[in-house]
Amino acid sequence: MVTHAKPRLHIPSSFDDASRIADDFRAGSPVVMNLTRVDKPIARRLVDFASGVCYVLAGGMERVAPNVYLLTPSGVDVSDEDRRRMQERGFDR
Repeated sequence: MVTHAKPRLHIPSSFDDASRIADDFRAGSPVVMNLTRVDKPIARRLVDFASGVCYVLAGGMERVAPNVYLLTPSGVDVSDEDRRRMQERGFDR
């Protein structure tokens, strides 16, 4: 059974924010990770970390805009309406 859930937005300012992203994902919430406000090396570390979290918890990760990623837990779907709304807002609200 697939459930639909609204994504939680995270705009990290440092790698220290990685645990909050993982906690929301582990709790079953889709996560939008907007990396536009961190330096490239930190963004790379966050992408690598998030990729590992998704792999270990059998979820998925997709790039939805430059420096913006959607992490989706297993069995959870983000509706087309929520995806459209995220794009219209620019992934920062």
